[in-house]
Amino acid sequence: MKKLLFFIPIFYLFSSGCIKKSDLKLDHVTISDWTPDWALPLLNTTLTLRNLLKPNDYVSIDGDGLYSLHYDGKLFSAKASDFISIPDQNFPQKRFTLTNQVSIPSFTGTINDSFSSNFTYTDTNGSRLEHLAFKNGHLNIELTCSFNQDVAITVIFPNLIRNGVPFQALANINYPEISTGIDLDLPDYMLDMTAGGTTQNSIPYKVRYTISGTGQPIIPGNSISIIASISNLKFSFIDGYLGRYTIPLPQDTISLNIFNSALSTNIFLENPKVNLLFSNSFGLGMQASFDSLYGITSTGAYVKTIFPNVTIAGATTPGQVLESSYTVDKTNSTIQNIFNPAPNKIIYSGHLGINSSSSSGYSYLLDTSTVQVSLDAELPAYFKIIDFSIQDTTKLIFPKDTNILNKAEFKMLITNSFAIQSAIQLYFADSNYHVVDSLMQGTNLTVIGGAPVDANGKSTGTTSSLSTFVLGHDRYSKMASKVRNVFTRANLKTTNPNSVQIHSSDHVQIKLGIRFLLNATSTDL
Repeated sequence: MKKLLFFIPIFYLFSSGCIKKSDLKLDHVTISDWTPDWALPLLNTTLTLRNLLKPNDYVSIDGDGLYSLHYDGKLFSAKASDFISIPDQNFPQKRFTLTNQVSIPSFTGTINDSFSSNFTYTDTNGSRLEHLAFKNGHLNIELTCSFNQDVAITVIFPNLIRNGVPFQALANINYPEISTGIDLDLPDYMLDMTAGGTTQNSIPYKVRYTISGTGQPIIPGNSISIIASISNLKFSFIDGYLGRYTIPLPQDTISLNIFNSALSTNIFLENPKVNLLFSNSFGLGMQASFDSLYGITSTGAYVKTIFPNVTIAGATTPGQVLESSYTVDKTNSTIQNIFNPAPNKIIYSGHLGINSSSSSGYSYLLDTSTVQVSLDAELPAYFKIIDFSIQDTTKLIFPKDTNILNKAEFKMLITNSFAIQSAIQLYFADSNYHVVDSLMQGTNLTVIGGAPVDANGKSTGTTSSLSTFVLGHDRYSKMASKVRNVFTRANLKTTNPNSVQIHSSDHVQIKLGIRFLLNATSTDL
């Protein structure tokens, strides 16, 4: 009966797992050389590169079956109105006297006169604007008069237009007052600063006025002064030469998840690529520059790279969204530096430059214009593995009754078509994941050689390994009651001196069986 009681937990472990009976045909695990007591197949599985990745990892396969891992994301998105601003305009005072100077000791008549001039738009970015459509803004005009008469004033901005009508406002300064003001909210106004297509940044205006005598004298030098300002300005559309701007790309991190799960990593990628994808509705081109770009490995070391400046094409008509892309690889950059050794994280920061190398040229912006920068880090499975350790954890419970156990034997068959050598170890751990023993003693590991490859590092066959491991009574009994988990650890490396490829057809198949040899007689049943 002891023998049967010993087997029941094993049977429960076997029957409660996810392994189908049809999956457990150990066709090539020969156990005829054992004197069988209780022998069980535990595992029959085939792993490809896809099996080792998370479900949401993006993997592409080219026409030859070569895998590529992709890590993508939107690096940055900028709206024009958040970074391109029109500063408040404070135009200098301008003073005007009568066109025909007169001296009248006691004036009681009327005089009509006018003058025309222009203000000049300015900003620190060197913009030369042609048109500005206001989304918000406030125009303030201050008029001052040194005539001791009543003055009726009409102020006209002929190129500041709403609904086809130029701006015009009336104001009166009645003696003894000397000043008055005009205020205008600017939404929905369009300002043409080209002076009929001949210039830029020009804001023409005209003042017509009528002087009505009060009996006070008019003397040469009497004048009208005008001061104007625009505040709280926001645009819905601007065009012309827009000046130089810098839009920052804040520092951020891209995690390469496949390397995060590795215990240690030292992989050299043969041809890593970074595909930059741009979506731009700005009516101008710009330049993307990475001021800082480096990778951080699992050991904390980091490697910098020199990344080329990339030109982003601009839209050509309002409302257009222009898509463009640029691939950075070993032919046009030192991108290999950042991926060799392969990092767990990529850290970057940079900026977008507008007119950074130009002082002229026509462009336009809507306040809703946006530019988006996305990145696809493409890592073809074509590399040299110096050191790559991965680990998996599985629940495992051993039978505790060891009275009739002589020894436990494991037999493992591995068939490998990866061009990568693997050294495997199994660690038995308790419920707190503390290791209590290992399948192989000391530094001994089960090694399966890499498959043969052609001149391009592509697998052309398979290698196989059949191993037997024995746990004696005392060793098994010491750990059996403690084991709740098993760690499967694999140390991988390429044996070919050159880089190797991993294709969708490459795999490693593992078959594992366990046999308990018992010291039992018929009276134990």
